[in-house]
Amino acid sequence: MAESLLAGIQRQQIEIAVGELLLSSDHYMQTSIVERIRHLIAHADATLDITRFSDMAREELVEMGLLPPTWITGEEHDASEQ
Repeated sequence: MAESLLAGIQRQQIEIAVGELLLSSDHYMQTSIVERIRHLIAHADATLDITRFSDMAREELVEMGLLPPTWITGEEHDASEQ
């Protein structure tokens, strides 16, 4: 299923929040940003294509436990295409 316009906007919001997380040095701000990312993912459109996240965002989401570790390398995505 193709990613909807809404899902594309939501993906961009998640990527921006991940960027904010990387720039923040305050523990309380980081905690707040992580909760915002969790909320964005929990309420994202069903067509959100997680394979379209940037490598940086994908790595951070895996580190936070929001994506399985196989998504760093894209192994799971590559296997599903064959």
